[in-house]
Amino acid sequence: MNTDKLYTNSMLAVIIVTALTRLTPHWPNFTPVVAVALVGGALLSKRWLASITPLAAMVLSDLALGLVYGDGWAWHGTTLYVYGSVALATFIGWSMRNTSPMRQTLVGGILASVLFFLITNFGVWYGSSMYSQDLSGLTMCYAAGLAFYENSGNFLLNGVVSTWMFMAALFGASALIRRRVQRAVAQRSTH
Repeated sequence: MNTDKLYTNSMLAVIIVTALTRLTPHWPNFTPVVAVALVGGALLSKRWLASITPLAAMVLSDLALGLVYGDGWAWHGTTLYVYGSVALATFIGWSMRNTSPMRQTLVGGILASVLFFLITNFGVWYGSSMYSQDLSGLTMCYAAGLAFYENSGNFLLNGVVSTWMFMAALFGASALIRRRVQRAVAQRSTH
C-alpha cells in the first residue's frame, strides 16, 4: 500500500470516529461536526472523498441517534440545512487547503461556525410557524438561537471554540499519522 493511500485510509478512520462522537453526551452544538468537514476538506486529496466523508459520518450518526432516541432526533425539518452547512464547511476547508493549519483553524473555524449557525437557524425560521416570515421573525429566530446557549455555555464556546479544539486535534492526528505512515513505509523499503 502506498503512503498516500495508507494516510488517506487512516485519516478517514479518524474523521469517522471523531464524527461519531456526536453519539456521546455533550453540550449543545459542542461537537466535531464542523471541524470534521473543514479538516476533511483540507486534508483529503480527492474532492469527492472530502465531500462525502463528513456527510456519510453525519448520516450514520443520525441513523444511530434515530435508532436510540427516535426519528425526531435524526430527521427533522432542518436536516437538509444541517447537511448543507456541513457540505459548505467541507468546501471552505477545500478552498483553504493551501493555507497553514493555523489559518484554516482560526479563519475557517470562525467562518464555518458562523455560517452553520446562520444557515441552520434560517432553516428553523423558514420551516416554522413560530416566527413571522419576515425580517422581524428571522431576527427573533436568530436571537432565540443565541439564547439557546444560555444554560450551556455560549455560541463562541460551543460553536467556535469547539470547532477550533476539534480541528487542532484532527490536524495533530494528521501530522502524527503522516509521520508514522512515512516511517512505516521507509522501514518496509529497507527490509
